[in-house]
Amino acid sequence: MKRITMCLQFTIIVAVSVLIFGCTKPSSAENRAAASPMAAANSANHGLQAQNPEEKVRRINAEEAKKLVLDNKAIIIDVRGTDAFKASHIKGSLDVPLNKLQTGDFTGIPKDKMIIAYCTCGHEQTSSRAAVLLEKAGYKEPAALLGGLHAWETAGGAVEKASLKQE
Repeated sequence: MKRITMCLQFTIIVAVSVLIFGCTKPSSAENRAAASPMAAANSANHGLQAQNPEEKVRRINAEEAKKLVLDNKAIIIDVRGTDAFKASHIKGSLDVPLNKLQTGDFTGIPKDKMIIAYCTCGHEQTSSRAAVLLEKAGYKEPAALLGGLHAWETAGGAVEKASLKQE
């Protein structure tokens, strides 16, 4: 019985270790620099860290985005994908999946307004990638919505959700 308990404990320890180490990214000087603003500034000053273009993307909070849209100065695009858009999206936003932008298809996106991209991932990874692609395509001042859909909804912004059909 004691041997079974020890084997079980060992198995649990190994499983937890695999989960912990398997779900974390390896630490590198570049990742450590990105985690600390001071370290990032120091490595940038010494030319040790290449600047990621997505880190330079302007982030706009939900309140500022709502005002820009209300003043007809900006439009919002949902870059998560069509299925996610159908499930829920910011009212009035356009469905423009990131993969569409990555193929160079900017159809339906006006160039005369600021474009604010949003997603639901942490740190606006997808929306900042979209903003970089928009900037390369000649759009002026594209931005990522800080906090994405959740921040918009928390700030009282209108969200459209798919209705559940009763059969």
